[in-house]
Order: sequence, then C-alpha cells, then structure tokens
Amino acid sequence: MPLHSRRLLSKAALAIEGRISIKQNTTRDWPRDHARLRVLERKGSLRWVGTQAGPHLGGTFAIWQITDEGRNRVATWEPPTIEGS
Repeated sequence: MPLHSRRLLSKAALAIEGRISIKQNTTRDWPRDHARLRVLERKGSLRWVGTQAGPHLGGTFAIWQITDEGRNRVATWEPPTIEGS
C-alpha cells in the first residue's frame, strides 16, 4: 500500500467517527488527496458520505468513512524493510 494511502486510512481510522474530510480549494478544485481518497473508495477501504458546507464560511468539505476492510488494511500493513538492517 503506498504511503499516502496508509496516511489517509490511518487518519480515518484514528478519528472518533472513522471519518476523513478534505476541503475544496477556493478555486473550486480539489487538492490531490481527493483523488487518492476516491481510489481508496473504489478499493472498498472508504465509503463516500457526501459533501458538507463548513462552519462560518468555511468552504465545502468532501467526507468519507473508513470501512471494516479499510481498518483491516491499516491493521495488517507492515512497514517496508530496510536492506542491510
């Protein structure tokens, strides 16, 4: 699993409700992690929740929730071994 995928899944797994969100840019496009979250959604690690307006003109957020499969991926992930150690 790529490190950025593990980072995003770990963040969702540690959240109280198991959710991760990403804020839309002021130019109305999404940061790079949005595409990464969509890939994790297609793989079954995350479930799309929807979009939500942020508090007090805080912008728009896309929200996903980690699935049981996503939690299993985080739990079974092994860090890469460093040769010569």
